[in-house]
Amino acid sequence: MDAAAAGAAGLMVALTAAVRDFQAYGYEQFRTHQSGVLPRYGGLLTPATHPVAVVGVSFELLGGPRHGERREARTSVSVTLLDGKFVVAGEAGADALRPGDADEPWQYLRELPEVAVQDLDGCVALIRDYTARLCGYTAFLDDLGVPRTS
Repeated sequence: MDAAAAGAAGLMVALTAAVRDFQAYGYEQFRTHQSGVLPRYGGLLTPATHPVAVVGVSFELLGGPRHGERREARTSVSVTLLDGKFVVAGEAGADALRPGDADEPWQYLRELPEVAVQDLDGCVALIRDYTARLCGYTAFLDDLGVPRTS
């Protein structure tokens, strides 16, 4: 295996580990807030002008501020290839409380900075660090006002 293939394999291993960590985190959040959320697991592929991978967990929040209203909450890590560098970012947040509010369509509760690195080892280290930091945010759904299951 040449260096490029080994690097690609290392990146895939890091992303797969992040998916497992977010699945465990999402399940634990669901267990403690069953009456207020529906979890959705997996990677996200969004339209982009540059290669991007996003891993995380999202939740459909039930019983929003208005009866029957649903919101999406998400915690995720993204890796973008931009100008020959890996750009890693992380966030935890939800749709705005008032649907259609163009000024603030997303409510950020945690926003980890975008960091650009040239080497794959640095990218993998950031993926692991950001995943651990976001999966350690155990009050995520509490901070969004989702009631705990009794």
